[in-house]
Amino acid sequence: MESTEETVDLSAKYDPRTNKRQMLFHGAPEMYKLFGGAMGGGKTAALINEGNQLNLDYPGNFGLLIRKTWPSFRDTVLPQVEKYIDTRLVADWNRTEKYIIYKNLSRIRYGGMGERSDDWEKWMSGEYGWIAIDQAEQFTELEFRMLATRLRLNIPGIRYFFLLSCNPNVGWIKELFIERAGKDYVFIPSLPTDNLANLPVGYVERMRNVLTPQQQQALLEGNWEAVGEPDNVYTYAAVQKAMKQERKATLPVELGVDVARFGDDKTVIVLREGLRARIYSQAQGHDTMRTAGECWRCCQDKVIPKWKAGLDRITIKVDADGIGGAVVDRLKEQRTEKEALYTDMILEMVGEKEREELGKRAYKLRIKIVEIHGSGKPKDPIHFKNVRAEIHWGMRELLDDLDLPDDREVSAQMMALKHKTNSAGQIVIVPKEEIKEKLGRSPDDAEAIIYALADVRPKTEPRIWRA
Repeated sequence: MESTEETVDLSAKYDPRTNKRQMLFHGAPEMYKLFGGAMGGGKTAALINEGNQLNLDYPGNFGLLIRKTWPSFRDTVLPQVEKYIDTRLVADWNRTEKYIIYKNLSRIRYGGMGERSDDWEKWMSGEYGWIAIDQAEQFTELEFRMLATRLRLNIPGIRYFFLLSCNPNVGWIKELFIERAGKDYVFIPSLPTDNLANLPVGYVERMRNVLTPQQQQALLEGNWEAVGEPDNVYTYAAVQKAMKQERKATLPVELGVDVARFGDDKTVIVLREGLRARIYSQAQGHDTMRTAGECWRCCQDKVIPKWKAGLDRITIKVDADGIGGAVVDRLKEQRTEKEALYTDMILEMVGEKEREELGKRAYKLRIKIVEIHGSGKPKDPIHFKNVRAEIHWGMRELLDDLDLPDDREVSAQMMALKHKTNSAGQIVIVPKEEIKEKLGRSPDDAEAIIYALADVRPKTEPRIWRA
């Protein structure tokens, strides 16, 4: 009796033999596979077809294929899904529910994760055999890790895979797949020149005509060190240099405080000692009184025990817009008491001879509380729209001399900060709300560092950035 089953030639729609990089990607045994690193390298096609093959290899498999938002999925990924998944393999395609059910009972769930920071939770009910994220740089590390916990579909002999594509970027992807490259992680780079057989004639040349030289390095040549756009406040190279430098803790001593109370934003306190800045604390949900207390703890735990000659003032600079004003008020209420307490602590801590010298000049540690109002009038209104733009630009000018925390999250946040020029020719920093929408979280660490290093003194006082 002849078989009625039809043999489907998948290579008629997708043939990775025309792109050796795609072949490497499909053959890589690692569980976490990142493909791409440039435009036009065949990233999305590779993800879709790898998932398609996994569904065929393991009948009853269940895959998740997503992008950050549904509009971006609909316009870029869905047409390729329709192109590459042969309907002869499909039993049902429910476009309303965004499900594809294969004849062998394998399934694909597809769509956009969503723009809210907690939208990943709605995808956590499934148990998957594979997950594929297109343009993974638009996702947060939390979303990646939480989705990875859902790779637990129980099918005999199944091999789990988490597939990702992206363009060069900073942050968790670069650290996990390139800088650290763990045992079960692999990055397969692919350039448009690897994929010429599948691109329109003249594609690469047209892209060179529209992209800036820096964009060409990142998006056409896959150079991860060239990430960044002309509207970045900080360049990637300068940020990385500041994170690799080591500076001694000197004067001045200043705290920068970015205040948050609700949602997933963080209250962050940064201690700046000369040209060195370090994150002291990060917290979610702390009330303003507790935040004031954390500022004093930083002084008591990190500053006073390391007192050095010349330290006669600690400056605490607080983002005073919104609820930060309550932190300022509480710090000012307690300032006189803390000045006396810290002065006594210092006098008890130093040697007898130094105590005598300090007594002769009536030494007293002063504490200055500075309110930072980002929307306030800058000292240089010709070049800057407001205080926020001015202090960010001051940090930009200082960056080559700084010693910043060697932290990929700080790096990602600083690279997310953008600027533009308004009709008056003033520099404007893109609002935090817009940055949060694109980054997936608020740049609280970066903002606190900038406050700690901000030059917010009156014009009559000399700059002490480079002390």
